[in-house]
This record gives sequence, C-alpha cells and structure tokens, in this order.
Amino acid sequence: MGAAEIRVGTSENELTLREMSEALPDTGTMMARIAENWWRLIYAARAGNWDLAGYCLRQTAKLEDTLKLLRPKHRERLERFQSTALPAVVAAVERRDLAGLEQAYAAATELANTLHGESGYAYIRWELPAEPPPGLQLEPAAGADGGRPTADGQLAAGRSA
Repeated sequence: MGAAEIRVGTSENELTLREMSEALPDTGTMMARIAENWWRLIYAARAGNWDLAGYCLRQTAKLEDTLKLLRPKHRERLERFQSTALPAVVAAVERRDLAGLEQAYAAATELANTLHGESGYAYIRWELPAEPPPGLQLEPAAGADGGRPTADGQLAAGRSA
C-alpha cells in the first residue's frame, strides 16, 4: 500500500491521504481568500479601524503561509512578496500611518501582479475595487477606537503606544 492509499479515519468518515489532498483548497480558492482580506485591510484602515486592518493583514500572511505549504511551486514568489512588500505594509499599519499604508499597499499590489506574470498568470491582475467590501463593519465598533491613541497616549484595550 502506497502512502497515498493510507486511510485516515475520523468519527465521521475515512479518507485516503490522496482524497484528503484533493479536498484541500486549490490556488485560486486560496488567492480569492487572500484578496478578500487584502481588500478589507485598506478599507478598514481608511475607516480608522486599525485593529481590523491589522487582523486582515495577519490573515493575509497566514493564508499565504498556508498556500506555500499546499502549493510549493509558488513558495519562492510568495516568500519574495512577504519579505519585499509586506514589511512596509506591516510598518504602516503598526504606525497607523494611512498615507504610508496607501503607498506601501499600492507597491505591494503592483509586486503581486508582477509575480502573477512570473507565475505564468499575467492575465490575473488584482486591482482595488472602488467600493469597500460588503458584509463587515469597517469602522471601529461603538466603544472601540480602532486602536487610535487616546489623549493619555494609550491605545484601545490598554495597549501602550
């Protein structure tokens, strides 16, 4: 019995390793999830919800890490994106610097499109939709300040600036 034919049982079913692998999300599905978080990130920051922007940024990186594991043929380009483009985005979100984020975000998006071309998918070019994503409150929730410093220099949830 080859490794792909090993069966793994759960309380609900039993699958071979091959079946489990085939059930994992494909690159297009993963990239759609990454794009959704990337879209939310900039609109949350524009709305002043820096905590949500940071969350969306962390989700983007986590999904990219998962994609590197699931689809190793994209690993080098994903790592290049993460090491080249994301640091400026992370720094801008941490500083709550909207102008800096807009610049870093545009540069990161352009690099992502360049990397699509290097992957043989030049016809896939991501661009920021003109409207914010539906289905998620982008402004800070009532009683929250989105992580903006208060008058005493503290951030929301008691974190110091």
